[in-house]
Amino acid sequence: MTMDCFATMPAHAFKGFTKSCVANFDGTAIQGITAEQIKEMPGDSFAGWQSNIEYMGPACAGFTETQAGNMTEYACGAMGIDCFTAMKSDAYAGFTKECVGNWRDNELGGSVTAKDLAKMSPSAVAGLNDHDVSSWGVECAGFRKSQLQGMSDEACVALTPDCLGSISNKTCSGFLESKSVTCQGIYSMCGPNAGTPGIECVVRVDLEHGILSE
Repeated sequence: MTMDCFATMPAHAFKGFTKSCVANFDGTAIQGITAEQIKEMPGDSFAGWQSNIEYMGPACAGFTETQAGNMTEYACGAMGIDCFTAMKSDAYAGFTKECVGNWRDNELGGSVTAKDLAKMSPSAVAGLNDHDVSSWGVECAGFRKSQLQGMSDEACVALTPDCLGSISNKTCSGFLESKSVTCQGIYSMCGPNAGTPGIECVVRVDLEHGILSE
């Protein structure tokens, strides 16, 4: 199917696309698809996306929670910054840990908002790695306590002062309830006091042995 064909199809016609059909969409041609059309696609059809999803930009505004939840790890790794920027926050609620673990690290800076993060499930946040979060600042205000409880060691130690300073003390208490000693230690650097002279603590982490000292 061509770009012109997609562009002229009524949105309701997209309800009929299957996983196997989506897997064969031409990358260039899908640039003719709109958000309204994407919104009509069955959730399970999204399991068919491959590297071709890389060519989708503004149309990602049509993603639903159910659709996002059906995406494969491979497709999640192919998503570009235009897609992340266009997506509605509600769609982020569908992402899985496996999907998040394959996000393109360099595509996230400035494209994921606090509202987006707030919608993500705690299990999905557990998929974030150090490269994902290392460029985040005020976006971290969207984190919820339950999300921080399951954050990985590598993500915890990569959180920036701007990120930690934007998280409320109440939310920061989630670090204390983490099973990770490493993440528990981040609590003292978190919230309104983060980075304040006189109370800043230096954290040294041995990720292999889970040892933390101040």
